[in-house]
Amino acid sequence: MDLNAAFISDIAFAIGTIVLAIGLILALALHITNINKVHKLMEVLQKKTVTKSHLYKEMTVSQGVNFTALAFASWIMLFVAIAFLYLLVPTVLPFSYMDISELASNPFGFAIFGILVGLLAWVIIFFLDKLPDDRREFRLTELYSFYSISKGTKRMIGLTLIVLWISVFSSAYLGTIYPEQSIAVQLMSLILLLASAGILVMPIYKEYWEARR
Repeated sequence: MDLNAAFISDIAFAIGTIVLAIGLILALALHITNINKVHKLMEVLQKKTVTKSHLYKEMTVSQGVNFTALAFASWIMLFVAIAFLYLLVPTVLPFSYMDISELASNPFGFAIFGILVGLLAWVIIFFLDKLPDDRREFRLTELYSFYSISKGTKRMIGLTLIVLWISVFSSAYLGTIYPEQSIAVQLMSLILLLASAGILVMPIYKEYWEARR
């Protein structure tokens, strides 16, 4: 690959990374905004102060156990895919999985790394679930219970689990060929990650857009 192509690829990867970070942070901000708008509207309609816990009881939508479990798995896999892409090899950040010699030399190192990241994500989500009822908007397992989601969107969210697996395997391939690099595989892994993250937060953006109309 010539220098110009490598430069363009690096710029594309950097832009994709920024889009991923901004997309997730903005989704959180819009999620809180959506909840607050509904809260204010309910207080206006009922002409009295409405507690957040009462609001959540009124607006909660049951999405089904199967979908909730699948969405939960997809979110954990999203964190694993991010860790594999950015922490597996030291081409993006100055520190990486490769710095841990005991893990890097282990034949099951990639699997152990993925399990550890998945467990860490699960622990974070578990503690978020312990937040009081008036802070339920921060409970990731209840994220979709605040939105009306079509069957088509549910299918797309479910399919992100497969797409994220492909992203993880692509990043793992980059780890196996390191210190050589494959910009094409790296960009593919990032694109799959971006698409999956976009689908997972799509109900939040959709609700915000419809509320503005």
